[in-house]
Order: sequence, then structure tokens, then C-alpha cells
Amino acid sequence: MKSLLDLALRSTAAAADPLHEDVTCSVDTGSLLKRLSILKDLQTGGETVAEPDVVEEPLITGMETFSVNYKVQWALSLVISRKALTKYQLIFRFLFHCKHVHMQLCAAWQLHQGARARDMHGTAISSSSILCMNMLKFINSLLHYLTFEVLEPNWHAMHNKLENAKSIDEVIQYHYFFMEKCLKECSLLSPILLKKFEKLKLVCLQYASATQWLMRSIEAPDSNNSFDDSHSSSLENLKVLKLRKSSKKPNSPTDESTVIECVLKFETEFSSELENLSPILSSRAQAEPYLTHLAQLILGVGMDHRM
Repeated sequence: MKSLLDLALRSTAAAADPLHEDVTCSVDTGSLLKRLSILKDLQTGGETVAEPDVVEEPLITGMETFSVNYKVQWALSLVISRKALTKYQLIFRFLFHCKHVHMQLCAAWQLHQGARARDMHGTAISSSSILCMNMLKFINSLLHYLTFEVLEPNWHAMHNKLENAKSIDEVIQYHYFFMEKCLKECSLLSPILLKKFEKLKLVCLQYASATQWLMRSIEAPDSNNSFDDSHSSSLENLKVLKLRKSSKKPNSPTDESTVIECVLKFETEFSSELENLSPILSSRAQAEPYLTHLAQLILGVGMDHRM
């Protein structure tokens, strides 16, 4: 991973930064929710992150635990403490995993486009394409909000304040305010919202992984055998699919009706999670105006999904 990170840094504008070699990669042992629960001092509006119902996920992947580290030199360490660096890592992990979900859904969408010409009846591909499109709308809305409505404007606001700072105490204060505002507006200080986002991302990953064998099933319509029922028996089986990509085709394909049935299961769960999120997000948006646009985007996905 370190070699890949070094290659990525040298291939971008970061190569011109004299301190780019101080950036390293790291892997955390716990989930994002678990890591946030350890920071007992992080609070927002009386809601603490360390709630008793925040539990460790039973199964997490490297994509969920991957992070970057930075060797903070003196005197920068006066501003970016170990705790501040941990907060940066938490934001990075959330953003990185959202981007991973987006890439997996984009790959699933490309599979749909390639298989559309081979779908004689059009029902299976169309149903799955609509679901994939709505999942992409959700993750794109979340990514747009995090990057363009939270991180970037808050960064520019902090930068403008730092230009007029007259002491190191003011620099520390402005930076602390920036970190707390980003954590809060990214919903990392709200376990209820964060768990809903994590659940929706998990459903998207399960669907994206299952799309591979769904498309292969449609590509082999002449077989008389039925696909192994264990592939769609439970969410636990589908969760394992996101951990690896099969290099060979399934032993036996399924017919179109079974594909549609599987897609409908994903559609039902995704729609249910969106419906559960909508009232929570709408209620929070009334108290926290910065969530208003995100609520509108998410509710828009739900409306498109029900059409």
C-alpha cells in the first residue's frame, strides 16, 4: 500500500509539495463508528459520540479501515496535535469509503450498459439499471455535500482567518474551530445519521458486488440449470461478496425472473433505508440549517426511487 501511495503522490500535484514524503498510509483496527466512540470529548448539541448503542461492526474490510498518516514536524505540531490528526483521519476515512462505494457503483453501471444489448426482454436490466442509478444519485449527493458544501468552504473560511491571525493562539483557535465544524457538518458527531449512511453504503456495496453474477446470469440464457439459491439467501452471504471479486463464472446461471427477484430485494432494502433516513435528516435539518441542502438531495433520491 505504501508503494501505491507513493506512486499516487508522485503522479499528482502533490509531488511539488516538499513535505509529500511525510505522508504515509495506515490501517485502523476498528470501524469508523468504533473509532469515533473512543473520542469521548467530541460532542454536538448534547449528543455524545460514545453512545451505548454504537457497537463494532461484525465484519469490516480494508477499504473501511484504510487511512493516511502524516509525520507532523515541530513547530507545526503546536497546531496539528495528535488529536487533531486523528480527526483529519476520521474525515478522510469517511470520504475515502464514500468514494470507494461510488467507484463500485460506477463499475456496476458500466456492466449494465454492456449487457443492455444482450437483454432480449429488457425487464431485468431496466429494473437493475434504475436501482443502480438511484444508488449513484445517493452517493453522489453525499459526496457533493461533503466536498463542496462542507470541506471546501470551511477550508477557505479558515484560510482567510489565518491570513489575519496575529498570534499562535489565534492560529490554534481557528484551526480547532475548522476541525470541529467539519466533523459536525460531515455528520461524524451524529451517530444516528452516521449509522444510517453506513447502512446505505453497505447496501450499495452488496448490490454492486452481486451485479457481477447477475449480469453473467443474463449473459447465459441457454442453460437449463438454476442459479445456486445460496447467493441470494441472506444479506450475510451478499456482504461477503464485497470482499472479493470472483475470477470465474458461476456454475449455473439463473433465469430473468430470479434476477428480477434479487434486484427487488435490494430495491426494497435500499428504499426502506432511505425512508428511515428521510425523517431523521429532515428533523435534523430544521435544527441544523447546514443539513438543509443534503436533506433535499436525499429526499429527491427517495422521490425518484418511488417513481
